[in-house]
This record gives sequence, C-alpha cells and structure tokens, in this order.
Amino acid sequence: MVPVIKEEHFSQEQIFAILERIGYPFKHANVLPEPTLDTLRELHYRCVTSIPFELLSLRATKSRTVEIELDAIYDRVVNRRRGGWCFSLNKLAFELLRGLGFTTQYTLARMCKPRQPDDPISFRGLTHRVTIIRFAEDNNSKYVFDIGFGASSFYPLKLEEGFEVEFFGHRRRMVKAFHNLEEPHILGHSGEEYWQVQEFMGMEDKDKGGREKWTPCYAFTERQYYAIDCEINNYWSSCSPKSTFYGQFWVFQGTLDGKYNLLMNKSFKIRDSNGTVMSIDIETEDQRQNILKEFFGIEFTEAEWEHFDIKIE
Repeated sequence: MVPVIKEEHFSQEQIFAILERIGYPFKHANVLPEPTLDTLRELHYRCVTSIPFELLSLRATKSRTVEIELDAIYDRVVNRRRGGWCFSLNKLAFELLRGLGFTTQYTLARMCKPRQPDDPISFRGLTHRVTIIRFAEDNNSKYVFDIGFGASSFYPLKLEEGFEVEFFGHRRRMVKAFHNLEEPHILGHSGEEYWQVQEFMGMEDKDKGGREKWTPCYAFTERQYYAIDCEINNYWSSCSPKSTFYGQFWVFQGTLDGKYNLLMNKSFKIRDSNGTVMSIDIETEDQRQNILKEFFGIEFTEAEWEHFDIKIE
C-alpha cells in the first residue's frame, strides 16, 4: 500500500501572523488581502525588507542544516524572528501566497552569477528555489516571487522577455537564454531555453558613450519539481564542501528605503544603487554580534553560542 503523504499548509491564524511579522499594511483589520498584482508587489517588498537571508543555521545549530519542514520554518521566521535561505523562505512564501488565493507553482533554478565580477558565467546545480505566480485573468501572465536570493529584488519580475523592474535605483530584468546549447544535440534534442534573472551593474566605457552592464543571477524553466528535489538540494547546499555556503557567515537584508545591509564573514557593508555607502572591517566577535543586533535584530541564544563554530578569536 502506497503511504499517504500529508500536505503542509498554513492555517489562517498563521497567515495573519506572517503578515504581521513582515509589517504588511492591512487595508481592513482582520481581513486578508486579495490575490492581486498590487498585493503581490507589496508582499515581496515587505518580505525582503523584514526577513533576512541568513546562514546562521549552518553555523550555530547542532544539525548544521537548514530545516525546511513548514512548522520549523514558521517557528524560525515568525516566533524567533530569524530568516533563512531560498529553500525555507521561498517555501514560506509559496504557502503564504497559496493561502491568500494566488495560483502558485514552485520550481528550481540554476545559479549562474559569477562569484567575482570578472569571472566567466557558469551554470551550477539546481540549488535555488523560486515561486511562480500566474494571473489567469491577465492573459495568464506569470511572475517570479523570490525572497531567498540574498540581495533579492524588492519586487517580483514578470516572465516576459526584456521585462525590467527598478526599485530605489536598483534594476533587475528578465531575459531568455540558452543553457549548454550544443550538448543536447548529442541525443538529438535542441538547446533548452531558460528564463534568466539579471542584475544591472552600471555603465561600461562611459568615455565612449557608455554601455549597460548586466550580470546573470540565476536561470530557470517552468518545470514542476517536488518536495524531495528540494530536500536533496537543501541538504547538499547545507553540507557539501563544494557548496557556495559551506563555512560562510552571511546575513543579508533589504531596508525600507532601498538599501541592502550585507554581513559577510568579517565584513559589513550598506549598499545602495550607487554602490557602498558604509563599510566596516570586523575585528572581534563582539563587534560582529553588535552588528547582528543593530542591523538585523538578531541576538544569539545560549544554545546557538554553544554550537557556534566560527567565532572570531
């Protein structure tokens, strides 16, 4: 007999609690917002500016992994006022949006953002979860909702070639691209077309009239994946020495006025659309913990101190 897998969903009480956690501006008390594009944009903005992208579960828990069961995500984000990464935050977003009446699907994306500005572009594993929303009443238009990228876009992006969103001077756009165009021909298949999210990086060759420089962030199709796919990739991202996140201490969060607070190991920066507006080289653990508290509202518990593995000595 095939076992029945119980689906996880948020209760209405939990949905209200999440909306209060992100500071969602209710039009009417005790009335959930309607599943409209305006609501979607406001939800995205509020999530990015209130819930940090953070790797503290990898550094300060006994398991050294990110829990992605829905109750664990809710407890961490709402009760403990922490954050997470794409497999937890975008799962929370998926269930929140579904609970509000949006038509939703999740998929997995390949990270392709160069680690350094001059590095070549390379497509990596399916280690990024995103949510796709469809509006049937608007010619089946679709948007990607992603609050777990790190320095995430403040607003959702439409799945439309060349669609661009600007927020506080930051720019992101959606384009179509091919991944490994030649290799599929070995088996008689054409190249696979991906949606690719790109970030504006400024102007090149300003003395020659200027040219816009864009860098890819990640690429995805609209293929359906399953919970087990997320579990496998979440585990690999948590535990593999080849993972980008292995051994890192990162906490990122957007601000309501359009800046990004970026804590990376022993460096803290505040960045706006024109570049870095403040930079601190961290020399002591007390200094790093004070930055965590002041800019992200995070204070370590005794249990976290016990398991914390990369203290600055």
